[in-house]
Amino acid sequence: MTDSQGFWSYVRKDDDADGSRVTQLARDVVAQYEMLSNESIELFLDVDEGIQWGDDWEKKLADSIGKVAFFIPVLTPRYFASASCRAELNTFARTATELGFRNLLLPLLYVDVPGLHDDAPSDPLLSLAKRFQWVDWRDLRFADRASADYRRAISALAERLVAANREAEASTASDDVISRAEAREDEAGVLDLLAKMEESFPDLNQTTTEIGEAVEEIGAQTQAASDELQANASAQPSFAKRLIILRSLAANLSGPSSRILRKGQDFARLLLDVDLGVRAIIARAPEEPESRQDFCEFFTQIRGMVAASERGLGGLESMVESAAPLEGLSKDLRAPLRDMRQGVTAMVEGREVMRKWLTLIDESGIDCNLT
Repeated sequence: MTDSQGFWSYVRKDDDADGSRVTQLARDVVAQYEMLSNESIELFLDVDEGIQWGDDWEKKLADSIGKVAFFIPVLTPRYFASASCRAELNTFARTATELGFRNLLLPLLYVDVPGLHDDAPSDPLLSLAKRFQWVDWRDLRFADRASADYRRAISALAERLVAANREAEASTASDDVISRAEAREDEAGVLDLLAKMEESFPDLNQTTTEIGEAVEEIGAQTQAASDELQANASAQPSFAKRLIILRSLAANLSGPSSRILRKGQDFARLLLDVDLGVRAIIARAPEEPESRQDFCEFFTQIRGMVAASERGLGGLESMVESAAPLEGLSKDLRAPLRDMRQGVTAMVEGREVMRKWLTLIDESGIDCNLT
């Protein structure tokens, strides 16, 4: 019988690049944990068909929250570029903080991540990761598995996880959860909650609008450069002439691409700020049928916002895809296109949060078609 479950969040390409050392590390940690605790662990690795982006990650976590022994994200630059990994880390961090078992989230810094050591990272998920005490594995990733250094580090990591679980078991976390549930009886009324959420929505809508404007500007600049290249194709322009056109395009894309990166991160940050509040309102709707009309107006606003973000992100994804071939023609284009991709990743993370809102609304049982 399995006593606990461990979640290992990583990027497969990182594991492939290191000869499967990332997944082997997971199994080594589990083996040490089981030896120290005399408990068996079911390890969730997507390579072992555990957690996959196609699955409902949050539901899996919720169904097994009482059995979680640890959640370990393996931090690398590619980790923060992965929409699925970002969603997993955000979901577990939020749940761990809310339920009072933060120590069960233990990030491993596997490869140095630019921005992670900044005092105030621009990426909201980097800021979130900094709030948890990570383990530095940058040198140990090169250590031989049979070496004393590697084995001691694995044992120390397992000991830390065992201690965190013992602390969680002995704590009054369950009492805290009950207290928070009871405290909800004294929370502000539904109209106050709705008003508070509505204060944040104009910023979200404005951010979405600005991203759309940047996408349009990039589209116009890219089309103009493509037309110029096409017009000169018959004249067989020199490589220097083509390079001048592409360098001019790169310069013109620098501003809007930077805005997409910045606004994409703002979008994700704003959503994280309001996520719990939105979920609380949705959960409260079935309990207050007398306020159904107010809830339905709120749900309509949510659906409109999600639809707008889907359109904006769809245009941005298409833009990045269509501009990708140009990247191979000039290295000057790499920086603006990299900013665009990072902005897309941040917005994809936010889109998954918003899609979950729609799922919760649909599952609430509130029929807004009633008159």
